[in-house]
Amino acid sequence: MLLHFILSLYTLPFTMALGTLQDSNTSAIAKPNCPTHCGNVTVPYPFGIGKDTGCSLDDSFYVTCNTSDGTPKLFLGSTDEIQIYSISDTEFRMHNGFADRCYNRNGTISEDYDWSIELSAFTFSVKNKFTVLGCDDYSFIRGRNGEEFSSACMGVCSKAQDVADNGQCPGVGCCQTSIPKGLNYYNITLNSFQNHTDVWSFNRCGFAFLGEEGTFVFQGTNDLSLEGGVWDRIDATVPIVVDWVIAREHTQNCSESSACKENSSCYEVDSGGYRCRCNNGYAGNPYLDPGCQGQFPVYIKYHFHCKYFTTLLQIFK
Repeated sequence: MLLHFILSLYTLPFTMALGTLQDSNTSAIAKPNCPTHCGNVTVPYPFGIGKDTGCSLDDSFYVTCNTSDGTPKLFLGSTDEIQIYSISDTEFRMHNGFADRCYNRNGTISEDYDWSIELSAFTFSVKNKFTVLGCDDYSFIRGRNGEEFSSACMGVCSKAQDVADNGQCPGVGCCQTSIPKGLNYYNITLNSFQNHTDVWSFNRCGFAFLGEEGTFVFQGTNDLSLEGGVWDRIDATVPIVVDWVIAREHTQNCSESSACKENSSCYEVDSGGYRCRCNNGYAGNPYLDPGCQGQFPVYIKYHFHCKYFTTLLQIFK
């Protein structure tokens, strides 16, 4: 017991002091005097709140914190088109949108809405899946990833009993397919084979959207009949994942990188541009001065434990 007490006297001051030093060096999120949060969303540099404030790396990373309705919401750029839910080291998640087409009993269209969105500097992640809901529907997704891209998915069924509610999308009432890397624009359109005249009793609308894989769980006929609140559920729980990089629009690579600070490394991204990451043994924001800082406390604490443990053993022999 005495040995443990003496050890703590030696190691505690060093551990506390160095731990404080590490926190001060590695906890920087934004540039000095720049906001770090919009509501509950953390805004790490190279992103920064406000245009021409010096808080972002460049205009492609500036975001707006809109508080007009009393609840802070974070948007990419100055418009309210792309709402951001979270930002990580390599991607951010944004609010979703979807195409839909609904029909009257006689097959006439009661509602028809296509969906499209474009990113100027970033790309849609392959973590997203293109999903189509409906029993008489086929949908096209078209876009650009350096060249023109087009794909389709089809949801079909003839009666409600054919539709499973096990969360899967096998093509019966729900269809899913992948998207390619590097997509920075896409457009979704919906079509129908028979304008839902044969399935109208349990399926009046078709839907199509892009969203993070695994976040949408198909609830069978509850979704097809709209009884499961599918619109609200997509809106609230199915984000779109976006990959962000430095200098994609200028096709810069690591040999031209200037954003990576001390003790960090540059790595190139397949779809263009690059990112920075802290070297092994270092932590912090690799885009902010003074760069990444060494994680010394773990090493020094271990060192002092060994040194004084050996010394004290000799004393108490």
